[in-house]
Amino acid sequence: MSNSYTDEDLERCTLSGRREILFQLRNLIRQSERVSVSFDEGRQSFLTVLIDFSEDDGYLYFDIGGSEETNVAFLKAERCLFGGMVEGIRIQFSAKQARKTTFKGEQVFAVALPNSLLRLQRREAFRLQLPTSKPYICRIRRGSPEEIALPLYDISVGGVGIQASEQLSFEPLEKLENCWIDLRDSGVLPVTLEVRYLLAKESRTRKAFFHLGCRFLKLSPLNETLIQRFMARIEAERRTLSAG
Repeated sequence: MSNSYTDEDLERCTLSGRREILFQLRNLIRQSERVSVSFDEGRQSFLTVLIDFSEDDGYLYFDIGGSEETNVAFLKAERCLFGGMVEGIRIQFSAKQARKTTFKGEQVFAVALPNSLLRLQRREAFRLQLPTSKPYICRIRRGSPEEIALPLYDISVGGVGIQASEQLSFEPLEKLENCWIDLRDSGVLPVTLEVRYLLAKESRTRKAFFHLGCRFLKLSPLNETLIQRFMARIEAERRTLSAG
């Protein structure tokens, strides 16, 4: 476990609802992502792929490892730890002693479905999608008094996603020094952005548009705190609306 996660982070990221857990497992299965399985207090491990699970039987099925010696040792272990990645998010859960069984005519390993699961994401990677009805704005000035005002699609303490209705003349790794993030009641933040990518996108409800991904350069601790508070407020407002 990374030391960058606090007890508060772990508590917030622990899923215990059955539907939530099965949803995360289904993502790992659908994407056929490699998953590491460690046991013997972390001294031994192997890579596997989750195959399927059965809600009725309460078991998760996964591929047998490539080393017979490791497989024999694994079946003797009282506990094991699974770890995998889905779209940059780490999924982690533990299980009790595994058994070998047959699933759809194939020899596989099986463990009981977990009662809890960790879904860990680095704070700077977590992006909050912002409302589009009354968008927040990023203002960019490029060497002249004129500025471009573009709606924000999402935000994190690592950067922002910006939307545009037409192609923009930005290049990857271009530095944008004269920028302001307008979060209205939460403040107007002067920032320096670095362009990471520019993608053309389409949706069923609108014409083609462009998504500009940028990261913050040398974001001040004050502005980082302001963004964190802003994100927490937006999330709280959404939960209140959902509950109502």
